[in-house]
Amino acid sequence: MRQILQSLRSIYHNYRVIPLFLCVSVVIDYSLTFYFADSIEMILAHEFSPTLLFAIRNDIVLPYLAATVVFYYVMGYTILKFLSEEDIYPIGVFIILLMSVTHVLGGLSWFVLSEAYSNMVFMLSMTSIIIAISVFGYEVLKRE
Repeated sequence: MRQILQSLRSIYHNYRVIPLFLCVSVVIDYSLTFYFADSIEMILAHEFSPTLLFAIRNDIVLPYLAATVVFYYVMGYTILKFLSEEDIYPIGVFIILLMSVTHVLGGLSWFVLSEAYSNMVFMLSMTSIIIAISVFGYEVLKRE
């Protein structure tokens, strides 16, 4: 048990590894979307992401997915690297993990096909944005 906790702590404090969770969750999200959706037309009619819709319409889904994964990793890494010595590092990790869970749940929404479930996933997404903005505002006010 002690070894497991030590391994989890080393992952938690490694700002190079945490963004990988987000990258994997994005791949899972889009894989589940294309697997569970009945057709491309269904995705075009019900998908929330305007960038994914653009990629589908222009037949660039794989380059879009690769670019999204790289972008998420670079942004997650950069943010956590800057926060690694700050008191709010745990919040940065929490936001990245919340976004990861949100992506996986978003992919599963194509299996569930419930408006309430989709709204819940959307609210999780908004929660991560609200937390990020709130913490940023708190840090700005605290440093003045």
